[in-house]
Amino acid sequence: MTYATVADLVTRFGESELIDLTDRADPPAGVVDTAVADGAIADAVGEINAYLGVRYALPVSPLPSLLVMVTCDIARYRLHGSRVTDEVRARYEDAVRWLKDVSQGRALLPGAAAASNGATTAALAEVVQAGRKVFGGGLQ
Repeated sequence: MTYATVADLVTRFGESELIDLTDRADPPAGVVDTAVADGAIADAVGEINAYLGVRYALPVSPLPSLLVMVTCDIARYRLHGSRVTDEVRARYEDAVRWLKDVSQGRALLPGAAAASNGATTAALAEVVQAGRKVFGGGLQ
């Protein structure tokens, strides 16, 4: 399952930017190369799942709109390659920061199912004995 489509990229960043980033034909065809865009989306989904898989069942469902935005920002960053702008880099860094927050429990994906590996609850277990902490665990 993908968290964004080529149409989502076009809606968010415009067709001309997507043509510039994906049209690698010689001579240029002047159209969005959906294979290139889909590859960037797949890379973004892989990166996202590496963070979210710690706490949530994959693929994430239902799909929150915030996850579509994050997927688009990461895919756009990947498409820019060595020509990345400050704005694109900042949006990518914001996306990764949010993903880290989600993976560490400081942010949530409303409605998404918890991972079945038990990490979500087991990693937050704490045992108290006679008023003193014996064991405290948490994701760091």
